[in-house]
Amino acid sequence: MPALPEDLLDLIRELQRQVRRLSTAAVTRPALNTISGGDVTITDGGRLMVVKDESGDALLHIGEIGPHTDGSPQQGVLVRREDGSLAFGVYGGASQALTLWDRFGRIVVADDTVSGGLARPYVPVPLYPAPAPVTSSTWTRVLQGGTYLQHPRLAVGLWVQADAGTTVEARVRYLAADGSTVQLGDVVTATGTAFTQNVVAAHGQPTFSWSNLFVEGRRTAGTGAAAVGVLFAEGRQS
Repeated sequence: MPALPEDLLDLIRELQRQVRRLSTAAVTRPALNTISGGDVTITDGGRLMVVKDESGDALLHIGEIGPHTDGSPQQGVLVRREDGSLAFGVYGGASQALTLWDRFGRIVVADDTVSGGLARPYVPVPLYPAPAPVTSSTWTRVLQGGTYLQHPRLAVGLWVQADAGTTVEARVRYLAADGSTVQLGDVVTATGTAFTQNVVAAHGQPTFSWSNLFVEGRRTAGTGAAAVGVLFAEGRQS
């Protein structure tokens, strides 16, 4: 074996040490499917996509999704079901609507991109009977209805009216899960006047349980005309 310079032997030994370090690092490096701390930034038209298979549509698509109507790049979000049908999206137009679709491609929820608020679904506006005359001094049921309790609070807009020298009271009650009837909020009282007052209070019942709602009135003073009615009834958040 030919003699090698000492510095060349040292170089070979150093290369061997570096190879061993690289081999160890390759075995012990963290998995590439985990992000520990920090952010992930995707720029310049990049996209984050989750696909069912190589030939299927993206189940999750975040990033560039095609141009706006004016040709400029568009960033958005699309979520599809396993069958490829579109379920959720934030894209389209200059203002980008937030949209939910059923599996047949029909819009079930969307925001109004022009004025704000809700575009779909069309929410019905209930019409209630005119205020009912109240002549009895005992509580008399004026209106009633039933609902699934989807919000933690109930709100009822009460209309009360009484002639001069006459007092009328109105209250809202609901059917509790134990079968009892519980008053919601406070009693509303009017004497010689007419006004609307909102009764808003927590009902304390299990979410999605069925309940009946009752509006009652009574005349507590005077002999003039008195009436109780409802302008709205709805659920409210906490």
